[in-house]
Amino acid sequence: MSFLNRIKVLLSAFIHFINSLPRKHFFALIILFVCLLIVSFLPSQSIETKPITRQLVLPTQSTAIDNYTKAEPIEVERGQYGDSSFDFSGKREIKWTIKEGDTLSNLFQEEGISAAVLHELQEVDTSHLRLGNLLPGQEIKVLLDSDNLLLALKIKVDFANTLSFVLKDGSYIALLQTEKGEWRNSYYQGTVTGSFYVNAKAAGLSDGQIQQISGALQEKFDFNRQLRVGDTFQVLVAKQYIDGQYTYDSEVLAVLIKNNRQTYSAFLNEDGRYFDADGKGLGKAYRRSPLDGRYRISSSFNPKRLHPITKRVRPHNGTDFAVGVGHKVYSIGDGVVQFAGYHPAAGNYIVIKHGRKYTTRYLHLSKLYVRKGQRIKMGKLIGKSGNTGRSTGPHLHYEFHIYGKPVNPMKVNLPLSAEISQKNKKAFNTRRDNFLKEMNEI
Repeated sequence: MSFLNRIKVLLSAFIHFINSLPRKHFFALIILFVCLLIVSFLPSQSIETKPITRQLVLPTQSTAIDNYTKAEPIEVERGQYGDSSFDFSGKREIKWTIKEGDTLSNLFQEEGISAAVLHELQEVDTSHLRLGNLLPGQEIKVLLDSDNLLLALKIKVDFANTLSFVLKDGSYIALLQTEKGEWRNSYYQGTVTGSFYVNAKAAGLSDGQIQQISGALQEKFDFNRQLRVGDTFQVLVAKQYIDGQYTYDSEVLAVLIKNNRQTYSAFLNEDGRYFDADGKGLGKAYRRSPLDGRYRISSSFNPKRLHPITKRVRPHNGTDFAVGVGHKVYSIGDGVVQFAGYHPAAGNYIVIKHGRKYTTRYLHLSKLYVRKGQRIKMGKLIGKSGNTGRSTGPHLHYEFHIYGKPVNPMKVNLPLSAEISQKNKKAFNTRRDNFLKEMNEI
C-alpha cells in the first residue's frame, strides 16, 4: 500500500472515531484543542536577571625569563583593591551593579560567600558605615580565590570616595581612598521681587544652598517679615569638582542681604559656624556632650581596644555613654545630616557634617528623628539611645571626626564661644575680606 493510501485510511478511521463519540465528549475535545491553541501563542515567562553583570578571570601579561614565559598580573589591576601585593593568577573577579532591594547578604548568598565573612566586613565597616547603605547604580567588585574565599571587596561610595576591604593575615582591613578634587567658588546675585526662594532659585542656587542661607541668618533676619521688594542678595558658594565633574557637594561661604536700612551678613568660619562681619556668632556654639546631664563613660576613645564581641584588636573611635534605652540624644552643633539609617553592626545611626572640618556620629540608637539631607541646629533632638546593631548592652556610642579622622570627643578642642576669639580674629578678618573681594564688595 502506497504512503498516500495509508494516510487516507488513517484519516478515514480518525473521522469515523470522532463521529462515533458522544456529543459531550466531542465538545470536550473541541474545547481542549482550543485551549492548547491559546496556550501555544502565550509569551514565555521572562527570567529575572541576576545582579552579576560580569564574571571573568583577571587578565595577565607575559614576561620572558630565561626563555620561559611567566604570567604576571597587569599593573593596572594590581592596586585596584588598595593593595598591590596580590597574586592575581587564577583569581576570579565578580562585578555587581546594585539594584533596588539588593543587599550584600543576598549577593553573598547567591555566590556562596560565607555569611561569617560578611559579618566580619560589617564589623570592620563601623569605621566608615558604608556597607549598610547600598544605593541603586553603585558598583561593587569582589575578588575570590579558587576556594571561593573573599580576598577583597571594592565599592565606589560616591564621586570622591572608594572603599576597599582587603584580607591581610587572616583578617579584613578597610581602606578608604578619598579624592579631594578641586573646590571652586561661584558667585550668585539677585533682586527680590517676591519670594526669596523663587528669586534665589532663579539666580541659580539649589534648594540645599537656600536652606543653608536661611539657616545661617534665621537668628538675625526674618525672611518673611523683613524682606522687601527691591532688596538685593549676594551669595558666594564653594563647589567640589572631581575630574571636572561637579559632585553636588557644596557649602555657602558668604551671604549679603541689603535692604533700605542695613546689610545683613553671614561668613562661614573654618569651624563650620557662621559669623557676621564683626565676628559675632549667628548661632549657638558647640556643646561637649550629645546628652543632657552627666553619665558614666563605659568605654573611652581607644585606637587599640580589644573588641568585646570579636575579641580582636579594633579601634574604638568614640566614647560610649552608659545610658539605657530611650535617653534623648541631641546634635552637638549646627550641621547637615549626612546619613540616617540602619547598619548591621552600628544599628540605627546618624552622621552629621558640621561644615567641611567636623563630623559627628551617633550609633546604636533606638529611634531616629532626622533624615538624610536635613539641616539642623545645635541642641536639636535627633534620636534616642538604644541597643540596636551588634551591641553588648544599651548605650550611646558617640564619635567626633576632624577632616575625616576620629579624635577623642571628650578632649577635642571645641569652639565653645559665641564669637570669634581675639586669637583667631585676624585669621577670620582675612577670610572675610577674601570672600568680599570675590563678591566685588572691596
